Amino acid sequence: MDYRLVETSPNSYVECLPGSQPLASPQDALELVAACGEHQTQRLLLHAECLSKDFFDLSTRLAGEVLLKFTNYYLKVAAIIPTEQIGSGKFYEFTLETNRGRDFRIFSDQQKAVDWLVRD
Repeated sequence: MDYRLVETSPNSYVECLPGSQPLASPQDALELVAACGEHQTQRLLLHAECLSKDFFDLSTRLAGEVLLKFTNYYLKVAAIIPTEQIGSGKFYEFTLETNRGRDFRIFSDQQKAVDWLVRD
């Protein structure tokens, strides 16, 4: 997976770059955890293009396994997913539930995602 460190004030974050190999397993999630550790940040920005199709199919359990890895390592993660890709089914319900939490949120707008991610 390709990523870069984005240095902002007050908090920097790792951004998983679109066009890279999509996150397709819990092991891929651990690679992003390691990237955050390498850059001494607990914040991660994901784009929809960085997530495999299985992430959006909740029956595969990939989304839950990935979020568990991020939570276990205390990462704050924002995902940018267009509204039309969220849909109106189970993934929409998943989005509503996760957006109530403090550690993982889904946004359709990149600036809103970054604003939430970098604030304390």
